Amino acid sequence: MADIKEMRLFSAEQISVPEELPLILKNYSKEVIRNNPADIIAFSARYFETLREEQKKHVDTISRPK
Repeated sequence: MADIKEMRLFSAEQISVPEELPLILKNYSKEVIRNNPADIIAFSARYFETLREEQKKHVDTISRPK
């Protein structure tokens, strides 16, 4: 990750929010609230790794020739 000091944003024009980000964060937030993990960092790492694997499987399924 880039140094946080280098990434400071000062205006809305500097921000480009990916279209899928709000839904990802909404679903992630629901899972955190639902699970109430003692270690939110470890939970988050597992959550996003699982999400990445599911996305990879979905992409592999779509891209395979029939």
